[in-house]
Amino acid sequence: MEKIHRLIKNKWFKFGVSFLGLFYTWFLCYACVMVFFYDISYSNRVMFAILYVLFTVFSGFIMFYTRKSPVTKMISMVNVLLLLPILLLDWGNLPLIVPAALLAFFGFFTSGVHPTAKTIWGTIFLLVYVIGSVAFYFVWYVFRTTTEDTIIGTGESPSGNFSYYILDIKNNSTGKLDVYMIPTHLDSSAFGCIDLGTTLKKRVRQAVKPAVAECEWIDERLYINGELYFDESKYYQDDDYVLDDGTWTYTYFEMEYPINVLIEQVMDIAGKAVDKLSEVTDEQ
Repeated sequence: MEKIHRLIKNKWFKFGVSFLGLFYTWFLCYACVMVFFYDISYSNRVMFAILYVLFTVFSGFIMFYTRKSPVTKMISMVNVLLLLPILLLDWGNLPLIVPAALLAFFGFFTSGVHPTAKTIWGTIFLLVYVIGSVAFYFVWYVFRTTTEDTIIGTGESPSGNFSYYILDIKNNSTGKLDVYMIPTHLDSSAFGCIDLGTTLKKRVRQAVKPAVAECEWIDERLYINGELYFDESKYYQDDDYVLDDGTWTYTYFEMEYPINVLIEQVMDIAGKAVDKLSEVTDEQ
């Protein structure tokens, strides 16, 4: 028993155990990739919650036990930074965000970093969060073009490898029609309970309205208004996709964004409060 006690308190044993904390850092890196490039949903939310909570509790124990290890000190700060893109890019996904946020801040505040250094780094992280959030707000909310997008037509290639959709875009000008091509079998899963829907697509035609887009598949080719616009054989060869020519882009940010909805709700509430205050002032 005494040997076990000495082993547990041995600094080199703690140093070795501290490397287990890297698994959670790896998971946060993977989560950043997921929120950047995929539309996340859950095939089994209960299973995900149980596994994720157990993993988080275990990682929290490891980080607290090895809080004085240089490895844990490092990953406790890295985890705080990795949390930021997850917060901004998948704001409404609470099952993913809440455990990650709790562990990231728990690991940072309980780490063996000197209090003065912890205060300095905490201030830096706070500034990064504030500046990052403000920059995100201006780039993806203030400067975004407000449009009303409606899918007015879809179709799949005879092989089933690609499909298109026609997007009717209403903007402050005359509007336009866009035809987008998407691969149909790039969705994947993770950990047996997360479904990852790819957001990869390619715009093959754009036209200012008034315009029409009559799409027709002939063998492996898509014709729009009688003109060839897409040849499947260039992008699907030997039972595999070839999508590395720079014309395919992930378009996650064009989706309806949870944080934008939250900001709009806050602004709406603030506007109603200001109007109410003005009414009261006028009555007085």
